[in-house]
Formats: sequence, C-alpha cells, structure tokens
Amino acid sequence: MEYIVVAFRSRAHTVKFFEFLRSNGVAVEIVNTPKEAGVGCGLSVKTSKNNLVIIKRAVHLSALDSYAGTFLITNISGKRIV
Repeated sequence: MEYIVVAFRSRAHTVKFFEFLRSNGVAVEIVNTPKEAGVGCGLSVKTSKNNLVIIKRAVHLSALDSYAGTFLITNISGKRIV
C-alpha cells in the first residue's frame, strides 16, 4: 500500500490545506505524521499517490510558508518506509 502525506509545521496550515483539497473534490484525510518523516507539527494530510500532481499544484497555489514536505509512504511486510 502506497500513499502520500503532506506535512506542515503548523496545525492550522495542515487543516487549511486539508479543507482546500477537500473543497476541490480531492479525497484526503488528516493523519498523524509518520515519525519516520521526522518533520512537521504532528499532523499531515494523507491522499492517494495518484494525486501527486494535484498535491504539487495545490502546495504551490496555497503558498503556506509552514510547508515541510511531501512524502511517499510504502508499507512493506508491515514496515513503513518513507
């Protein structure tokens, strides 16, 4: 299973980004940031890896200065790889 998480250094920006994507029809959820990523406020926006192009554009358009990164998460044999 692979998915993307988008991390911010601000919880408010995480929620704002989540709301922006959701209001534009992108399937997203707020999750705990994987500890393996080692960044952010503790919350991230999770979505399908198929939405990567949309996510990149949305990050650019949102201009949220607390953006910490976009990470591909893969689960292999029960181990999370970031």
